[in-house]
Amino acid sequence: MHNKVKAKYMFFAKMMYHHHPLLLLLVAAFLLACTTRPVHAFSSTPPPPPKPDGIKIVGLPGGKIESLPGMYVRSFRRWIVEDDTKTNDGNSNDSSNTELSCKMEPIVGAGLALDEGWVNPTTTSELWWPADLDTLQTRPMLNVLFRNGMLSYVSAGLDVRVPHRGNDGEEEEVVSWRNYGLNSQPIARIWTTLDIAMEKLFHMETFILQPNNSNDSDEEQKLKFDTLFPSLDTAETLNKVATFIAELDSLSPIAEGFHIASFPLMDRWTDLPSPPTPTKTETKEGEVEDTTKAMYKIVSMATSEPFATKMLDMDEDLLVMSSTSVLELDVCRTVKGGESEYLPEPYKPLYLSS
Repeated sequence: MHNKVKAKYMFFAKMMYHHHPLLLLLVAAFLLACTTRPVHAFSSTPPPPPKPDGIKIVGLPGGKIESLPGMYVRSFRRWIVEDDTKTNDGNSNDSSNTELSCKMEPIVGAGLALDEGWVNPTTTSELWWPADLDTLQTRPMLNVLFRNGMLSYVSAGLDVRVPHRGNDGEEEEVVSWRNYGLNSQPIARIWTTLDIAMEKLFHMETFILQPNNSNDSDEEQKLKFDTLFPSLDTAETLNKVATFIAELDSLSPIAEGFHIASFPLMDRWTDLPSPPTPTKTETKEGEVEDTTKAMYKIVSMATSEPFATKMLDMDEDLLVMSSTSVLELDVCRTVKGGESEYLPEPYKPLYLSS
């Protein structure tokens, strides 16, 4: 907007301040919309206004884009679907005559489930890392959105857990805590269609992006990236999705309503880089920890474009036009869960065990 036009609107704004205060709000909103600068999809500078917490669905016929609000998406039940090796007689013992089936495990607390004491862990924008958790692990997933038992959309996904041991010795089996609190189980902010996922070049890549500390003269600070997971083909996993769908029946909990099922692209878990120790800030009450700063960013893309690295600086509109699914998270250090006086009962074994 030209300066003269801005000045004209500011003149009318001053007039309305005394006579029509409600109209002043409309003018302020108009000026904000006109002065917002274009941003890149993975800019290190948070864009004004903040990103919505809902999801977009791309790859639809005619370039159409659909949106679902975050509150609605967080109501979806969520499941982890993995291979279940069984013998033909139904036993799980080792045998040379085995077949692969699928087992489905719910993510406790996710969606509208009445899991007493658990919080909903689903997030589209931030991954929280409580300061008293030493390790977070992740692995790449292919997420599938079901509506009344029918496959609707596909996205990049990440499975996150806290590998936690009990107090009875090092040999005790590791217990995975997927739901370790708010913003602990991410989903993509951009989903795509099954038609796109079936394309021959469709694959998934995941990166960690951190600010480049070099003195850069650009207006926006550039980000450097490291590969968290290399290019992973999704064809085999899509075959497992087909097997899973073939085994569904009318009694399956996925047969009604909206559900997100996550299928591993690899079995191996990877430790996430630990955020640095929170910085200290002085307040009138004394020294406190600054626990709100994003430490780094995770970007996972499921795409038919051959080189996902070239898409990291792509404009958001072009990214949507490519029908790419995008999972983008700010990894944030948060306060210690064990120090909360409102710690729900289900989380006490995780945060209060010595």
